[in-house]
Amino acid sequence: MFPVLFRCAQYALLTCLLLLVPTGVPVLAQAGTGAVQGVVLSRGDGAAVTSAEVRRVGSTMRVRTDDQGRFVITARVGDTLHVRVLGFRERRVPVVNTDAGSILRVMLEPLATVLPVFTTTMGQRVIRASDSPRSVTVLDRKEIDAVAAVSANQLLRQLPGLQELPAPPSKTSISIRGFDDSRVLVLVDGEPVAGSLIESRDIGRLSTIATERIEVTKGPSSVEFGSDALGGVINIVQAAPTKALTVDGLLRQGGLGREEATLGMSQTVGRVGYRLNGGWRQSDRVTGYNAAGSTFNRIFDLRSDVRVALSERWTARLDVQGSQERQRFPLDANFNGFIDNRGAQGFAEVQGPAMGGRLRARAFQQRFVYQYRQSRELLPIRGSADSLEQQERQGRYLLAYSKAAGQHVFDAGVQHSRRTLIAPTKVDGDSAKENITEVFARDSWTVGPVLLTAGARHTSSTLWGSSTNPSVGLAWQTTSALRLRGNVARGFRAPGFKEIRYTFFNPAGGYEIIGNAELRPESSVSGSVGGTWAPSTSASLDVELYRNDVKDLVDWSFRGNNAAGFQQYANVNVAEARTQGLETNARILVLGTELTAGYDFLRARNLLTGLPLTRRASHTARLRVSRSFNLLRGLLGDLSVRYTGGAPLIGIPSGAPITGPFSTEQGVVGQQGALLSMDAQWRLQLTSRAELSLGGNNLLGQRPALWTPAFDRQLFVGLHVRWSGSE
Repeated sequence: MFPVLFRCAQYALLTCLLLLVPTGVPVLAQAGTGAVQGVVLSRGDGAAVTSAEVRRVGSTMRVRTDDQGRFVITARVGDTLHVRVLGFRERRVPVVNTDAGSILRVMLEPLATVLPVFTTTMGQRVIRASDSPRSVTVLDRKEIDAVAAVSANQLLRQLPGLQELPAPPSKTSISIRGFDDSRVLVLVDGEPVAGSLIESRDIGRLSTIATERIEVTKGPSSVEFGSDALGGVINIVQAAPTKALTVDGLLRQGGLGREEATLGMSQTVGRVGYRLNGGWRQSDRVTGYNAAGSTFNRIFDLRSDVRVALSERWTARLDVQGSQERQRFPLDANFNGFIDNRGAQGFAEVQGPAMGGRLRARAFQQRFVYQYRQSRELLPIRGSADSLEQQERQGRYLLAYSKAAGQHVFDAGVQHSRRTLIAPTKVDGDSAKENITEVFARDSWTVGPVLLTAGARHTSSTLWGSSTNPSVGLAWQTTSALRLRGNVARGFRAPGFKEIRYTFFNPAGGYEIIGNAELRPESSVSGSVGGTWAPSTSASLDVELYRNDVKDLVDWSFRGNNAAGFQQYANVNVAEARTQGLETNARILVLGTELTAGYDFLRARNLLTGLPLTRRASHTARLRVSRSFNLLRGLLGDLSVRYTGGAPLIGIPSGAPITGPFSTEQGVVGQQGALLSMDAQWRLQLTSRAELSLGGNNLLGQRPALWTPAFDRQLFVGLHVRWSGSE
């Protein structure tokens, strides 16, 4: 009985207390406490900000935003939330509503020390530049249009730290920090470009149609992307479908037989977005070959992209592209050489939330055909020269997972590749196959103003063995105007099919090169320190020091004469090299004029011989001026000046093939002249849908000695038309 009376007394006392509470003062149950749902976005581009800390002021309660920038935190009306994340200004926002279904939108201002751009990282995940301690340059569509770049090399060669190198007889390549094309990984939407297995790399073959941006990562990137990334990575990223129906077309014509045309259409209907682009370009010059006469180059491109929202959070993508190229160039004895390249590649991808993080699955396929023929006429002769087609086939299958947990963002995944080279009479057994399995993981840890990263990738191949490569990085936002960074990484380049299984015979030159199944992967250890100072959004200065030590470089070694009396060379791991230097870049906006200037110093040497690496200029610089003029509405002017200093040519024994990047011959046999090139373009907005352009490349008409990629002065005129259903 007493317990019952005691319980009744408790209820009565509680009722009296509630009656004594004034009606204007809410009790705890009516205080507006609830789960506040919100999203953190960048004011610069409106994109989600991942792993931002959201803390309720006056308490220890804090949460982190997910990969969509969303968060949920317990608070009440009148509370203040403190939001901060590396690369953005901190912000305090009041809680004004805790009703279910209401979303608190928090817009953060990006710091000037980190460009508001995105870059691709491990597992094909796209991150902000502020989430990486690496040196990354992102060239957007605005810069591509400013220099009328129809191919990737026309834009990349203007960056300090990047040099254009010849790849005779008809190709050109880009070196990064002293590393040539086979040691710079080139990707399109994160997948390798065609031609690498046949060693038919040509950066000039890559079109910029439908390109949203080009990402240039300097320094070893094997942890993020695998083999071939000793010097860095160039990733060409295609634009996403537009929301409204958009039709885009370009016509351009100029000197040296330059003719270009592109046409594109894009739209999103309901859950499905698509983009379809086609292009054609030709010239009376061949990239990497400065001879006139019969030279000719023509390329057709086709690119398509379909993206589907399977649900609110799951998406799918299908990307297919193809190209066809014909090159013609003069040979000795009134003969012409012909190279025909045909390629197609594509991938299917799905991604969405899983196990508290985000899961991505991608399947990639690629086909490429190379054929070389000769003729005294302007068309090739069937069955001439090495008329048998060489084919490469690649398949890559990726499963990647990422998760933001507190101050950490984890990335992990596995990738399996199958590669086949078919080259009758060239490769032992007429074909070669390789299976590659890669496992990778990385942790990005944010501690206040400091970002720490640590990761590794293990690669196993049925052709050459295995390699494990780690990396660590640090970024420190010391103040809102100064960001420091540092990296230490190990990179590698796997020996290719041609180096292991390929035999090249040149009876006219009196030599042959044979493969070597005992080759080891080339490896490097790299360190870099740098920083960005940006006192405002109108001015910035970027400086970076770097050093790369490379060993087991593959080079030719003389083995004596074969049974027929020809000189025989074999691919062996013989060379060691070091590249080190300084990169600087400054930007300022004054009275509507944007000036960008950069300078790069490079010292690249073969450590075994003490000689410099061939065609590596010690000094490169660039100046770009861009301005819009009020005198004539819609008039834009762009001027780019680039300087590449003289560079030595390192010789090789008489009768040997064209010099490689790490030749062992003792002596400098020539000097590549310095190049001062000036490009300019004027663009006039005729209407809201049409733009007229007039410009010129190499306006100074320079053709330095032994500078193979240099062309004559070239003027051009273009018309760009764009129509959008949203207008």
